[in-house]
Amino acid sequence: MERRRKTLAILCSAHGFGHTARQLALAPRLVARGYRVVLYTGAGPALLGSVPEEAGFEVEPWLLDVGVVQQDSLHEAPERTAERAAALATQTQVEKLAEKLASEPDLAGVIVDVAPVGLEAARRIGVPALAMGNFDWAWIYRHYPALQDLAARFAEWQAPHPAIALEPGPGMFGFVTVRPGGLLGRRAPPRRLVGPEERGILVCFGGFGLMDLDARLPRLPGVRYVLAPPLTPLVREDVIWAENEVFPSLVAGADLVYTKPGYGIVVEAALAGTPIVFEERRHFPEAPSLVAFLEARGDGAVGEDRGLSFSRRLREPRPAPMGHSDTHMLITEIEALLG
Repeated sequence: MERRRKTLAILCSAHGFGHTARQLALAPRLVARGYRVVLYTGAGPALLGSVPEEAGFEVEPWLLDVGVVQQDSLHEAPERTAERAAALATQTQVEKLAEKLASEPDLAGVIVDVAPVGLEAARRIGVPALAMGNFDWAWIYRHYPALQDLAARFAEWQAPHPAIALEPGPGMFGFVTVRPGGLLGRRAPPRRLVGPEERGILVCFGGFGLMDLDARLPRLPGVRYVLAPPLTPLVREDVIWAENEVFPSLVAGADLVYTKPGYGIVVEAALAGTPIVFEERRHFPEAPSLVAFLEARGDGAVGEDRGLSFSRRLREPRPAPMGHSDTHMLITEIEALLG
């Protein structure tokens, strides 16, 4: 008789794409390890639409948090965050999630990236829970006066649990234990959409977009920009609209990525060996650690002359791919920490 598989639930923050994107790299490996995996996420089809059925995990649409509300990829709105975040960090929401998790057959453990409500819901039903991220929301919220009360609540919910700190990032704070987790990101074969004599720059600004993107893309001879959902299409002769493409393949096939310092795109570009030019996000608490990682491999911020910044990085040597995503090591840590 076939042994019934144990279930692992992965609970992803809905902030941007990075949290869910990196768990899309981990979930199939856990399935291959013999687990039934259920991914709880508020991410939409722009991120999940290209996941193949053979990946083998299930998706449960569930909005766990809002992170920090943003106007676009470069501008935060902490004053709008407090009300929206508080609405998802209530006892009612914890109980609702706990009831749902308790209904999962043979639930062996919960991996939380990094929504505190998920950690507290798991504690309520006595299921082992592991936090995983390159930062935690209690640490982020402490940087904003309007979010101090929520920071304290999140710290209380995080405190009973172990954590794995992914790189690059400021780290994970206030957990029972914190172990290093390395890089976690998706990889895929390269896909080039530009002609053989052209250079392709992939434009990536995640789930929040960029309000003045058209004005930020200089027209350069022999260069074409590749845009993909959820960015808004630009009607320009030097822009390629890449719909229904596997995004990590676009990253691997690009000559350059134009983006912001966010975990998902930084790690996927590092794993593919694709250079980056980035817009600075000085007010984001986690930004310095990501910028340090980028600068260490030769990437830099765009200057006043954007065309010069892009052209210079295109002429420089392509960085070597950074090995592999540390999923094997992470699975060993997960099984040890969840018992």
